[in-house]
Amino acid sequence: MGTLKIRTTAFDAKVDTRPGEPVLEALRRSNLPLAGFLLSDDSGRFVSLAHAIGADDTVTAMSIRNPDFTILNPAVTVHPAGTPVAEIFVPGAQGPELLQFDRQAGIDYIYASFAAVLDKYRAANPGERVVQIALSGGGDGRIVGECAGRYQDEHPDVRFFAVITANGFEDEGGHIKAAVGIAQRFGLTYEVFDESRSAVELGYKTAFEEVLQKYHAMYPADEREVIATLWVQQLNLEIAENAGRRAVIFGFNQEDVIAERLYQMLIGRPLPAYPIRDAKGFHILAPLHRIPKQLIDALDLDNSRDNYARRQPSVSARRSQLYFLAYFIIANFPDLAAGLADPSIVDLGDDPAPQWLLNPRAEQ
Repeated sequence: MGTLKIRTTAFDAKVDTRPGEPVLEALRRSNLPLAGFLLSDDSGRFVSLAHAIGADDTVTAMSIRNPDFTILNPAVTVHPAGTPVAEIFVPGAQGPELLQFDRQAGIDYIYASFAAVLDKYRAANPGERVVQIALSGGGDGRIVGECAGRYQDEHPDVRFFAVITANGFEDEGGHIKAAVGIAQRFGLTYEVFDESRSAVELGYKTAFEEVLQKYHAMYPADEREVIATLWVQQLNLEIAENAGRRAVIFGFNQEDVIAERLYQMLIGRPLPAYPIRDAKGFHILAPLHRIPKQLIDALDLDNSRDNYARRQPSVSARRSQLYFLAYFIIANFPDLAAGLADPSIVDLGDDPAPQWLLNPRAEQ
């Protein structure tokens, strides 16, 4: 087998190679960044990432910066549960930690996030007695419903009003039935807006399905799901405005929030951060903003499996890229994931910069 030498400012190492394997595959297997090296042979000539390493080849990969490569393969500390049903990565002092949950511990972990956001919102808006929920029949909706029911029981002075909508994207009957079941199970007042009623509320003259088909014909590389989600948001905000409610809860999870932040960075249009976003006189609440969907879905496994079985194949490469990047950050750099989901937790330091650094002439 050929030799692939890794050279960094901190250490030198060798990567195991396989017969005929391109350099890029050897780097990928070692979790090393493909764009982070200059490649050369023994004579100092350029070597391509696509180069298949021969038995007598020696390729040197020189790091083009001085990052700490140990963060790419940290030891993962596992915190086991007695009978685990789910697990997530969380930040630790020495790198990512894998935190396991039984179901009760998992729902308690999620509820703590849900309650903290609601407590913060209500403290800043003491007059708000009714909070609207955009309630779906999927895994996010199931967990939001359970947390809302528990919060109502613990805080009798607040009530939730669930808006259940259909938008032409999923099986209307099955979706509404599942969402109504969630609302009834957890004692939430609700109102159903089927597809035709939802379309009329938003001013469309045809059903959502017809609008979706027209949109897809014009923009075949865009996800229908994104448009359907937009309708859910628009409809909920309109219903809230008509009812005089100022807060709407959406079930955006951690990777939803991170993918959205990445997209905002991509187009240079940052929006106010979650979990409480001011939007044209409304407050959009995302109490699951720091909860990975992996945990949410694992706590309602059968429902989640049924939901994903009905999903359509993706047609948007960009949307897939944003979510794949979000997953990578969550699993490998959970401290960055937490900060992207909620920038308010990022420690920027309270000590002011010294004057000798800011104004060196004044110190002379």
